[in-house]
Amino acid sequence: MTEDSEPKAEPHAEGDRVRVRLSESDAESELEGKVCRVVHVFAGDTGDDGATPREVARATYRLEDVETGDVLPAVVRHRDVVPADE
Repeated sequence: MTEDSEPKAEPHAEGDRVRVRLSESDAESELEGKVCRVVHVFAGDTGDDGATPREVARATYRLEDVETGDVLPAVVRHRDVVPADE
């Protein structure tokens, strides 16, 4: 991560505001630092007990740039987003 913020322990929900924080090897990406809104969550069934560590690792998101309203051209992994300040 390129900032002190860490990903949430559980998957984000549709409507959550997040900031894209890629690993240092991907930090040159045009997606780095974008503040987005989660528009779709791709994750398997969590069962009755909620999200498990494996479930969070598998969560990916379709994101919409909050400034432009454009949907990002890539699905983003849970580990590559952090909660965004309001």
